[in-house]
Amino acid sequence: MIAVHRFAARRFSVLAAIAVIGCETPTVPPQPSFSFTNGPPSPNPVVIRVANAGSRVITTDPAEGLLAIHGKVLDLNVCTNASTRVPVDFQIVRTPADAQATNLLLRGSDNEVAIYDHGDISDLSPFDPVKFCAFITVNAPVYTGDVAYRLHANGQGNLLFQWEGFVSRTADGSSVHYVEQQYAVPRPDGALEFLIEDMRFQPGGP
Repeated sequence: MIAVHRFAARRFSVLAAIAVIGCETPTVPPQPSFSFTNGPPSPNPVVIRVANAGSRVITTDPAEGLLAIHGKVLDLNVCTNASTRVPVDFQIVRTPADAQATNLLLRGSDNEVAIYDHGDISDLSPFDPVKFCAFITVNAPVYTGDVAYRLHANGQGNLLFQWEGFVSRTADGSSVHYVEQQYAVPRPDGALEFLIEDMRFQPGGP
C-alpha cells in the first residue's frame, strides 16, 4: 500500500563473499546472459562488481499486517547469520561528477522468501540468533517461494527494493503471483523513511 509510514531505522545488510566456481566445457551452444558480473570485477576505478554475495532483508506491509523474510528459513541444518542469507550479485558505481556519490545495483534470482501474517521487525533485524531462530522455528509462513530480487540505491541514498515471482500459499498449496515494492528515502538523522511498503498477491500459477 502506498502511504507515508512511520520513520524506520531499518538496516539492510550485505555480506560480501566471492565464491570460486569451477566450470565445465558446455555441451550446448552458450546462451545470452544479462548478468553484469560476467565482466571483470573492477573494469575501472569507479566500478566494483561482486558475484554471489550474501543478503537477507526483512520487510513489512503494515496495511496488510504482513512481514517477509527475504532469506533462507526452511530446511536449515543450523540457523546462523550466514546460513539464513541468499546469494545476490551487486555492482557499485562511484561517480566523481556527483561529489563521489555511490550508486548500487543488486540482483538475485530464485531468492527464497517466507511471508508471515504477523511478526515484529525489531526482533528480526538486526540479526539476533536467539530471537530470529526462535521466530522461524515456532512460526509457519503463509507464503513461501523463490523469486527475483532487485535493489537500486541512487547517489542520493534513496532505496528501491523489488521482488517478483510465484509463491505457494501454505494453506492450500496454490500458486499465486507475488509482487513486492519497498521505497525508502534517507532522513537527515540517518534513519530511513519508508514511503512505500507494498506486497501484492494475484491468483494464478506459472
